[in-house]
Amino acid sequence: MFSELVSGVFVGLFVLVFVSLWILFFVKLVQNARRRRVLKYTDAIRATELVGRVRQMKVRGQQEQAVQLVQDELAMPAEVARSWVKSI
Repeated sequence: MFSELVSGVFVGLFVLVFVSLWILFFVKLVQNARRRRVLKYTDAIRATELVGRVRQMKVRGQQEQAVQLVQDELAMPAEVARSWVKSI
């Protein structure tokens, strides 16, 4: 009885860790895809700094200003910039 309970706990923990690792993998994959989308327009350091500024603007409720910033900084088309800002 006790050994069944222990084996069930270990299987449950294994499944939990496995699912968590898959979720982490997909989150990193999405983050990498977003970063690559900006890297088409600029270098990695500038892209990281721009992502931070856009996130701050979104938190403050300045989404349209963030879109304008991305357009000005990267010469990104309006619809692409708006989509990218929404995805952050």
